[in-house]
Amino acid sequence: MHKRVPEGESGIDHAPVDLDDYLPYLLNRLANRWNLDQNRDLSAFNINNTVLRTLSVLHVHKTLTVNEIAAYAVVEQSNASRTIETMVTAGLVERQIAASDLRRREVALTREGEALLQQVWPTIARNHDRLVDGIPDADMQACLRTIRAMIRNIGGDAV
Repeated sequence: MHKRVPEGESGIDHAPVDLDDYLPYLLNRLANRWNLDQNRDLSAFNINNTVLRTLSVLHVHKTLTVNEIAAYAVVEQSNASRTIETMVTAGLVERQIAASDLRRREVALTREGEALLQQVWPTIARNHDRLVDGIPDADMQACLRTIRAMIRNIGGDAV
């Protein structure tokens, strides 16, 4: 079990001595570095991480509302709305009214969006392979389980 700050104690005295031992710092450092590298590579396709995540979540879920896309793609709702508007104009996604609920506006990939995701995917796969290079499968599985548990702990799995 990881050390916790004793109950009733708080303050800077209990701050991590070394940032390399502080999980939120490491996760932010990893995510920021990943996003910088991804955006650099995605610029060759004239897209960014937000567009990629939108394409990806729509590929998996088929149709989603803007709010659902924002939650799954982990972006602000306003950013998701702007991104989707740009993607509609570019022909990558389309808006539609849900057959089950006429009040529900959904977004879905177009053939062009699906084709772009297929075109970009080898770059994403190479980046992922570089990220996990040399890490044993058992360690990766333990890491994934742990991160999923942490996400549940902070209520971040609710969409």
